[in-house]
Amino acid sequence: MTKKRVLLIVRIGDVPPKIEPEWNRWYDTKHIPNRLNKPGFILVRRFIALWGEYKYLTLYELDSLEALKSEAYVKLREWEASLPPESFEAITLRLPDFTRGVYEQIYPEREENKIPDTDILFTIGHDVPPNREEEFNAWYNTEHIPAMMNRVPGFVTARRFRNVGSLLTPGSGKASPTPHYVTLYDLSDEKVLDSEVFKKETNSPWSSWVRSWYMRRFRILARRIYPK
Repeated sequence: MTKKRVLLIVRIGDVPPKIEPEWNRWYDTKHIPNRLNKPGFILVRRFIALWGEYKYLTLYELDSLEALKSEAYVKLREWEASLPPESFEAITLRLPDFTRGVYEQIYPEREENKIPDTDILFTIGHDVPPNREEEFNAWYNTEHIPAMMNRVPGFVTARRFRNVGSLLTPGSGKASPTPHYVTLYDLSDEKVLDSEVFKKETNSPWSSWVRSWYMRRFRILARRIYPK
């Protein structure tokens, strides 16, 4: 049985302008490499928002949840926690709206998703009433994603994830329980969401009904900054 891909998502609000250039260099040359050499870490992509509720978005692709429970990763986190408060490791945890979530891929279920070499990512987070989850997933998988992928030019890939942060061990770090669902769309360019066909395909009767009861936690359209 194929292990389900896991995604560690880090969202960050504003970074103080005085430290932002150096902080970005540290993130790309220290923070990410310290993780990529740990078991189970496959690749990392970082994005800066073109618009949305957060400024920075980092996606860590993991081969399974065990990557966040390995001895090497837990020791890394322990070392980072021992650093002084003026270190970037400590500063990052105090940045506005710092949020860390762990998600298991639920769509597509049976095929490995190949990450495209695209620069634009559209990310959406949802929470759903428990009695509506079955319908929400049916709408997403059978109407909404097929409409985007088959009829809207510029949609390259679509993946959906469900929060599994409650399965982490204490040494793996805290994870936000919300949003419960996250969807990632890789786009060919940043103008895709401005097209008339996109607006049309998002306004079906079923879509309007689902939007009347789901809770959208965030939407981010972002440009890739790592790897460059």
